[in-house]
Amino acid sequence: MKTLLFSLSVLCSVLLSAQDYCNMNRFDEFIFQESDIDVISDVVYGEGINNLGNMQDLKLDIYRPKPALDELAKKPLIFFVHGGGLVGGSKDSQGAVDLGYLYARMGYVYVSIDYRIGWDNGDSDDGCGGDTTDLFRATYRAIQDVRAAYRFIKAEADGYGIDTNAIFVEGNSAGSRLILFALYASQSDYDPQFYDELGSIDTAVNAYTNYHFNPIGVITEAGGIEDTSLLYNNNFPHLYFHGTCDSIVPFFSGPTFFCYQPFEYPNLHGSWQLVQMSKRLGRTYQFYIAEGAGHDAVIPDSIIVYAAPFIKDILCNNLHTEEFYRVLGKYKCAVANEGELVIVDIYPNPVIDNIYLQVTSTRDKEIEMAIYNALGQEVISYNLEFYPPIKDYIIDVSSLMRGIYYLRISQRQEIYVSKFFK
Repeated sequence: MKTLLFSLSVLCSVLLSAQDYCNMNRFDEFIFQESDIDVISDVVYGEGINNLGNMQDLKLDIYRPKPALDELAKKPLIFFVHGGGLVGGSKDSQGAVDLGYLYARMGYVYVSIDYRIGWDNGDSDDGCGGDTTDLFRATYRAIQDVRAAYRFIKAEADGYGIDTNAIFVEGNSAGSRLILFALYASQSDYDPQFYDELGSIDTAVNAYTNYHFNPIGVITEAGGIEDTSLLYNNNFPHLYFHGTCDSIVPFFSGPTFFCYQPFEYPNLHGSWQLVQMSKRLGRTYQFYIAEGAGHDAVIPDSIIVYAAPFIKDILCNNLHTEEFYRVLGKYKCAVANEGELVIVDIYPNPVIDNIYLQVTSTRDKEIEMAIYNALGQEVISYNLEFYPPIKDYIIDVSSLMRGIYYLRISQRQEIYVSKFFK
């Protein structure tokens, strides 16, 4: 009975806080100027041994309206985790800073954190050929830091004017992946060797305890996770942003960082797959599909347009499921059937000696290419190696006579035909 009463008390507290915020003319409009924002930089939230074996101070930045200008004593918090593939990025990257000012101008407190980065990602420029065990070790370290920073902020909330009943978490790319793990994975979901090497996900980095990772809303930009079954563990209102032509984090699913060679990385499920799971489970979500956009599908100015009403609806206990479809590029990299094969571009047309061809698909499968003349006779054919989402080809057609031709590509049961002239 005591547990039930405690739960009801917490629920009433959250709803009361949300109701108060709902009636305020802030959080979904700018009420402060950039000059009204106070930035507290390099607040140390803990320390940990990094991948080089050195002790590292872990820091975060806090953006908030200057207390002298803001009569609201406690405010909702946006807790942001940057991207960078666990090899780069920082709390004061331009995107993180821009978001900080935008959210603070709407009356939020915003926190951007640093975490330990670095792993053996190989010698190639694309980061493929690395040690994937070390990738997950780096993931584990970073999750320890994310959870520790969250504990710190909850423990020190009064000093920064934060309402711990109204915390939202947001991440970009690798930061989104870390947030997904922090939200849905428990200690038992990780390889036991990391616990032996690095300690618990909930006691490392600092001494703060009993502050659970329990936001009331989630925003991910170009997010993905290896194991979608983890989503059964918890349920959070979620806003997803993802570009269909993302060549780093798959919109549908594919190897982490799209690494197929020299060996295939662990499979990563992107926003589309996570949304489909939310649909099956009857969960509330919002999904921003950026057709034709790449990894950085939306800039902070656009993110805030959709994130602010999403957050305000949660504060008003009025969240609804919605999908936004925006065409932001000429490439058709994703469609509702999860991987339509499309010739994006074919030029020049008419052609002289070479056709320059650009193909998109979400299938990791060789493409069969054939060229037919106006009589339907096959005059050229061979297979094209393909890795999603986009690949360019040069097709030698110098041997063809003048006339009308049809270039046909097929992949599994999908076929696409385009006409060209010579």
